Amino acid sequence: MSDELSKEELLKELADRMKEIEATKAQLWESGKYEPLMEGEYWDCQIVMRQTEQGENADVTDLLQKKHDGLIAAQQQIHKVAEKE
Repeated sequence: MSDELSKEELLKELADRMKEIEATKAQLWESGKYEPLMEGEYWDCQIVMRQTEQGENADVTDLLQKKHDGLIAAQQQIHKVAEKE
């Protein structure tokens, strides 16, 4: 029996993890407790999904930019909330 996930199982695992991260983000964003690393993980899931669907050499430039922007936004939100306190 193989420990490797099938393509479909991998995509489902990634989609499920992204839903968990989205729910966490919805709960924690306004309080400034949403970790930028979780935002990075979300976009890493998107990147792996695209590469799984389109091949290892798929263009993920747009997703890398969204990851970068998301990390900055999450960090800015933490500082914004901290300044109010």
